[in-house]
Amino acid sequence: MNQAYNDLSITKAQGLSRNGLAPNRLRGFGMTMIVMGISFILYYLGFFGSVDGPLTPDKIGSAMAAWGVTRLHVITVLLLILSVAIGWNWILNLIHFARGSRLTCAAGGNAPRGVCGTTVKRIHRVPKRSGKTVVEYVCTHGHRDSGAHFHPIKKGPSSHAIWLACLAFLLIAICYV
Repeated sequence: MNQAYNDLSITKAQGLSRNGLAPNRLRGFGMTMIVMGISFILYYLGFFGSVDGPLTPDKIGSAMAAWGVTRLHVITVLLLILSVAIGWNWILNLIHFARGSRLTCAAGGNAPRGVCGTTVKRIHRVPKRSGKTVVEYVCTHGHRDSGAHFHPIKKGPSSHAIWLACLAFLLIAICYV
């Protein structure tokens, strides 16, 4: 077997599973059936506008108008959701970086890539020679280094789908007259 298949960290990071073809296909088929069932329910409730029901766009619009929701309210809420959907991981990565978490050792080790890769702790110390505060990263194997690798949180497909859908709805709300 090749190294990439045997490395659990690579298979988990790429979302791959070792369950095999049949369980993965069944899982995908099950998710498709769930989405299709929800779509049928929304269709017969009139959400898509082709069947008369409680969720037709006209009834939703008149209910929102009765509550006093204006076009500006909708644009403001969509803009707020869009900004949160785009920037949540930047804020979270800044918090993690400031706290010193999600850092791994950059010192050379016995690993195949030549990097130790274990988690590190950020230590502020004042050397007697210079008298200035120095940041050091110490891993569990005892390596001391002035730098460490930061592993940012990345957005997944659903996060990108949320901000793209919100952007589309925002453009519709702005351009619709």
